[in-house]
Amino acid sequence: MASFRRNATCGIIAALALTSAYAQADSMVLATYGGAWANLLKTACGDPFTKATGVTVNNASTGDSLAQMRVQQTTGNVLWDISPTEGASLPVAERNKWLLPIDWKVVDPDNKLPAIARKTYAMGAIAYTTAIGYRTDKVAAGKKFNGWSDFWDTKNFPGPRSLRDSPMENLEFALIADGVPADKVYEVLKAPGGIDRAFRKLDEIKSAITVWWTTGQQPVQLLATGDAYYVTAFNGRIAQLQKDKVPVSIVWNGGSQMVSYYSVQKGAQNPKAAMEFMKFCWNDPERLAQIARSLPYSGFNADMYKILSADEAKGLPTATANASVQFTFDADFWADHQKDVLARWQAWRLK
Repeated sequence: MASFRRNATCGIIAALALTSAYAQADSMVLATYGGAWANLLKTACGDPFTKATGVTVNNASTGDSLAQMRVQQTTGNVLWDISPTEGASLPVAERNKWLLPIDWKVVDPDNKLPAIARKTYAMGAIAYTTAIGYRTDKVAAGKKFNGWSDFWDTKNFPGPRSLRDSPMENLEFALIADGVPADKVYEVLKAPGGIDRAFRKLDEIKSAITVWWTTGQQPVQLLATGDAYYVTAFNGRIAQLQKDKVPVSIVWNGGSQMVSYYSVQKGAQNPKAAMEFMKFCWNDPERLAQIARSLPYSGFNADMYKILSADEAKGLPTATANASVQFTFDADFWADHQKDVLARWQAWRLK
């Protein structure tokens, strides 16, 4: 095991070294999870930023930003100017003192962003939601599928289901199915017996879960083929199925809204450009509207809604009608409990 860890660490260091040539005053490195999101950021933000400032934006792709930040910080070889810190990554990085405070006088001088997007060590770039996606052609005539209580109701809504192979969000969904209001899930989870209650509720649905998904594409593939009728999935993936004319619908009720945070690491080569890029990309209504039109993920400068049509806005996570029925993922709770609950989850899955 020790040998494996050494090899893995060496592999990460080698991968990070590939971007060392970007550590120049007239350039900066933006790390993302790649794919369509990285391509969109290059078109909507990176190339225009270079044209406006002369600073080249070089992209780095990561599958585990926290692990790579750990290596960069422990070796002192910091290669990313902007790092993704969503989920439990942000509190962990904060507690380890790996991040620089955001200069809000630069990033949000007009106070356009809400508190959820203005963290001491991170900016909320966009929001996305883990929601229920379901096949509308599999719901019996006269019945309406409304949310988590129906997801658990295999009698009135029979058929194969899929959930993510993780306790994160699933414990929250279980409590909502058990009658807890969405805005009270963490209050219940933090109370004595709250985690036990969630696992007891998960016991009721476990046999109906035919696939425990591990990648974002899996649940939408299951919907597309009809191998699952009810799944959890990222809202943007469900929206793509709808564009492809697959008979699916999204249920925002009880969804988990996740904020995609980005931070500047201590030791970053070009923190000034990084702060300027954050404002340029994620606090500009026109660019946020452009992003939302390409991928249905929404920024936090509400002026973007003055640009988007009502039809464009209705499918976004932060639209009032959608945001009001969701809960916001609590990264601090999971940073505190992830290790113990994950071990329990793995044992539960093997029962």
